[in-house]
Amino acid sequence: MEHLGTSPLSDHLKLYTQSAHQQLEKKLVMNMKQITTTAGYIKLLGLFYTYYHILEKNLQPHLNIPDAGERRKADAIIADIKALGGELPGRPHDVPQPVVSNYAQALGAAYVLEGSTLGGIIIAKMISKQLGIPAATGFSFFNGYGDATVEMWNKFRNFLNALPTAQHFAAAEAAKNTFLTFNEWATTYESVFEV
Repeated sequence: MEHLGTSPLSDHLKLYTQSAHQQLEKKLVMNMKQITTTAGYIKLLGLFYTYYHILEKNLQPHLNIPDAGERRKADAIIADIKALGGELPGRPHDVPQPVVSNYAQALGAAYVLEGSTLGGIIIAKMISKQLGIPAATGFSFFNGYGDATVEMWNKFRNFLNALPTAQHFAAAEAAKNTFLTFNEWATTYESVFEV
């Protein structure tokens, strides 16, 4: 991150967070492949909810982009859990989180949440196939913005790439720490996949 050149910040974040991203992705995909019951899927949604709910609350005062409200994911997770007949998980107080105290850090953390929508549709298809149910009811979180997913990602990239150069490192560290803390939480929550 010391010398960014002329490439957009979003491209540098992809490289800067690659190792942490791959570690988390490997863990989550391995566990997702083991889900064979609706109860197991509900517990997976609980893992995401407990992390996202707190992070989105932390982002709210700092993520000053026009469509920030549309980008909240925790409500979709709650709707999916209810649609599948599950109950909301408790809200633990010891969920690791990245430091978010300014706009740059909020954008960096949001980069991780927004980027996850790009692969969500593939995850929805995979889990629905494993469970033998349509990827409709109970999959609004993983289906993201539906047909508007690429458009919403491109809008977010524009906000990210407009960040002043002096704030790039703060955004990059927040993005990397979002992957790392979510991985830490997924490890703590690992018993979720024993259903």
